[in-house]
Amino acid sequence: MRARRSLAYCAVLLTQLRNGSRVSEAVDAVAAWATTRRREVEVPVRKHRSPETRIMVIPEELTEEDRLDCASLLGDIKPSTVKMYAKRNLGINTHSLRYARITHLAKKGVSPSLIAKITHHRRLDYVLRYTEQKAADELNREID
Repeated sequence: MRARRSLAYCAVLLTQLRNGSRVSEAVDAVAAWATTRRREVEVPVRKHRSPETRIMVIPEELTEEDRLDCASLLGDIKPSTVKMYAKRNLGINTHSLRYARITHLAKKGVSPSLIAKITHHRRLDYVLRYTEQKAADELNREID
């Protein structure tokens, strides 16, 4: 049971990383995938007052067997328990996965406005501030 629960939490975290989403959106995506078998699911965007949705892609690394394990634990997978698992077992804050995706997209040359659309940031200045700070830190490391 413990191994299945860990697998479900990791499925959520991998989905969060793949999509640059909030952990609650990733929980919704894994639950939708577990019940519908669709690898592209639509979930509500959190932290927005309007009823906005986003498309989430389930990572290809997750198998049908993983889906069945997640389906058996749907009631146990909550954002708070995933956050606690990530902190205790992996030593990470789940929100760092969101910014890891932003950094990855920025390094691939994706425009900040597209990154904001992908990650559903309402304000472009949040994405710009983060990507510019990362670029400045990297440049500072490289300067002789």
